[in-house]
Amino acid sequence: MMQSYNTKKPMSQPVEKQQALTSLQRKVRKLKKDPKQFVVDSKAYVHTQKAAYLAWAKFGSFALVLAASLLVVVYYSVIASSRYVSESQFVVKQASSAEPQLMGLAAIATTSSSTRDSLIIKQYIESRAMAEALDRAIQLRAHYQNTQWDVMSGLSDTASVEDYVEYYQNHVTVRHDEMADIIYIEAQGFTADYALLLGDTLLKLSETFINSLGDKMAKEQLAYAQKEVERLYGTMKQQQTLLLNFQNTNQLFSPEQQGSALLGAITELQSNIIQQEAKLKEMTAVMRSDSAQVQGQRILLDSLKAQLSEEKSKLTSDDQQSLNQITANYQEIKLGSELVSSMYQGALSSMEVVRADAYRKLKHLLVIQAPALPESDQYPRRIYSIVTWFISLLLIYLLGRLVVAIVNEHKD
Repeated sequence: MMQSYNTKKPMSQPVEKQQALTSLQRKVRKLKKDPKQFVVDSKAYVHTQKAAYLAWAKFGSFALVLAASLLVVVYYSVIASSRYVSESQFVVKQASSAEPQLMGLAAIATTSSSTRDSLIIKQYIESRAMAEALDRAIQLRAHYQNTQWDVMSGLSDTASVEDYVEYYQNHVTVRHDEMADIIYIEAQGFTADYALLLGDTLLKLSETFINSLGDKMAKEQLAYAQKEVERLYGTMKQQQTLLLNFQNTNQLFSPEQQGSALLGAITELQSNIIQQEAKLKEMTAVMRSDSAQVQGQRILLDSLKAQLSEEKSKLTSDDQQSLNQITANYQEIKLGSELVSSMYQGALSSMEVVRADAYRKLKHLLVIQAPALPESDQYPRRIYSIVTWFISLLLIYLLGRLVVAIVNEHKD
């Protein structure tokens, strides 16, 4: 009997241990084998089912509204991720914004330059270009897709570029106050620090963009003006070299002065010839024509006339070396040089005007309210969202009941 007792005693401990773990093992095995049946058989499911039956019995189909409202309350109270907001305000101004004052209907129909700039910067902030620029600068898309945020609030990992841009536009609000011409920006981030970073980056990128609007055109105008100045300067130097070579070739500094001197000499010769002719007439009146004095006077007069003819031939002739032809060529070269010089002076003045106009059209963002670090979340608006959802569900429920009642009435 002792041997029989000893052989059965060692087996009693595993049996007791197996009996002690049977309940837990059975539940685990059932969960692995059939999870759905495990949930159905659980006490929580049974109690929930009983509560649903009681609610349906008491409230009818209105219990669906209450259940959906309960889910909304749970979501906005526990699950929904907080979003922080960084707000900023600015105006767009030019370095010189003097504009003509219009009256009456013209003032209403005409849009000022600053208003146009404000509308342009508003469109840019809301555009895909800004969304992509923010993604390059501060990885905005990765922030929105962070798995820390709940699925309903964050951006899906498989979202396309268009989905990202739409999500960005829903979380960055831009408003334009037409009366004060002020731009308001509301930038949302899932953390306070990132909301501040987003607001600062939006301002920097906006200022860079608004400066580039007039800067490119001003640079092109200034580059064209500088190129024109350089071209005219080269042409002026060529004209001056041509004029200098002409003077050296003809050994004349100024043909006008040379011509004036030659005209003076011709006038003087003509006057001297007249005097000498009068003297010859006087001499022939009292002397013989073959006398030595008369002959000498005639020789002098002939030499004066020959000199006069020679001087006149220097002044006017068909020869290219005549002074009148030289003067005409000189005047043509000089006129071309003066014309180019005048154009060069005008180009210099135009370049200075373009330079001043470029500065006058330079735009700046004058920040009225800089982005600040938010201390508390503003989104989602939990109470507002819960009440809105409840009213919407209630309206849907009432509309459904009305439709069902109408259908049943027509069946009867």
